[in-house]
Amino acid sequence: MKRFVKQLLFAYGFLTIIPGLGRISVSPEDTGKSTAFYPVVGMTIGLFFYPISLLRTLSPLTTAIILCVFLLLFTRALHADGLIDTFDGFLSGKRDRDKILAVMRDSRQGALGFISAFCLYLLKIAFFYEILRNHGEAFPPFLCAVPAMSRGGVALSGCFFSYAGGERGLGRSFVQSIGPIQAVIAFFFMLLFSFSRENLYTLLSAPLVCIFWVLWGLVCRRKIGGITGDTLGAGIELSEVFALIVLYVSYWSVGQCC
Repeated sequence: MKRFVKQLLFAYGFLTIIPGLGRISVSPEDTGKSTAFYPVVGMTIGLFFYPISLLRTLSPLTTAIILCVFLLLFTRALHADGLIDTFDGFLSGKRDRDKILAVMRDSRQGALGFISAFCLYLLKIAFFYEILRNHGEAFPPFLCAVPAMSRGGVALSGCFFSYAGGERGLGRSFVQSIGPIQAVIAFFFMLLFSFSRENLYTLLSAPLVCIFWVLWGLVCRRKIGGITGDTLGAGIELSEVFALIVLYVSYWSVGQCC
């Protein structure tokens, strides 16, 4: 039990600005096993959406922008950094895996990565806005589960795909220590958080997001032979937008049926 608590605290400390473990040491193996609790951390992040949405004097567009900025600040822009590095490498035009990885490791930000991230965050703001606008005064509870859905796929990706980076270190240990148990636990949390009595279509979000992560993993394997910390961060950002789209479509479907 103590080990599970340490893994959970590590997940909070790694994914958010919440202090987490502090001085408690964690083995390299526990870093990967902590992915089982990533949906829990994501749900905690999502719960902050509700008080932000209560700012009634703000328009849905302004609220959508605040939600997007909040996600970046609360996660220290960790996933955004991975997104930019990933697209810098993937869109660089290089075909050799080692050269793509070299571009991704370069600390300098390229124009392609910046433009890709800019477009993605515009889409995120747009779908936040559409969801908030269509619900008027009522806050859609499932919106809180979007960060949980996107982070739950990390365990699945680490379970099915190998580490692509050539170096030996924390990144390799992190990916190699993720197993089927972590993927199953993460998927259980995703299903649990996606449940909504108002709209059972939202239960489809967990398997759909998992399918998205598998497809993203296949793209990464083709490009660089596997996954890295940067591609996992990019996957979180991409799947977050995908989860918002799934949420928007699911509620639109209910509206069409009624």
